[in-house]
Amino acid sequence: MVDAVNPAQQLADEEFAPNLRPLVPPALKRAYATVEHVIDEQPWLATPSARYGRGDLVRLASEYEFYKLIQTGALPFEPSWEPYSRPTGKHLVMRTKRALITINQVESPSTMPRKAVFRNTFGLPNTSFLFEDWNREIEERADRKHLLLVHGYQELTFSNLAMPNVETKQIAWKSANLLDLPHQVTEPAKDEGPTDSPDPEAIENIIRMINDNDLGNE
Repeated sequence: MVDAVNPAQQLADEEFAPNLRPLVPPALKRAYATVEHVIDEQPWLATPSARYGRGDLVRLASEYEFYKLIQTGALPFEPSWEPYSRPTGKHLVMRTKRALITINQVESPSTMPRKAVFRNTFGLPNTSFLFEDWNREIEERADRKHLLLVHGYQELTFSNLAMPNVETKQIAWKSANLLDLPHQVTEPAKDEGPTDSPDPEAIENIIRMINDNDLGNE
């Protein structure tokens, strides 16, 4: 008897192909290592109160790593930076022909990301709105499903592709832990073994963002 095909898994395999997934572990490892380095370099980030903002730094570093993979052609996605429903910033959306992929920190692979309106709107039907640009946006998304690339949490212990069910507010499907995949490490140090060390450019970018926004003096 032939096993039934899981449509969520089939979509994930087509839009984030298995041969691309070994890129995920080193990218996330670099992101987490970058954040630890930034915290070490910025004394005010070592305070108990600042530690609560570590997740925001992990988000910035993670999105930067995947944006770089897209820019270099390693990932065949189309990137876009889309605003949250409230004017609190933008987040990376990786677009494929049939999916919108976002990167999310969660407590466990089976946990839905915290409530955010942008995640729900990815599942909206093709409804008419007052403004034409809204209609175009819905039309562009109508045939695309939302895939999550989840990881976390305080330490990098898992990463999975997942498909959320907005109506039930549960994860409908998730892949095996991508961290268990054999993967290539990047930028080995000279005369040393392979490493997933942080990217100096990523460190500089995060520190620049902190300084430009005067986040250390709030």
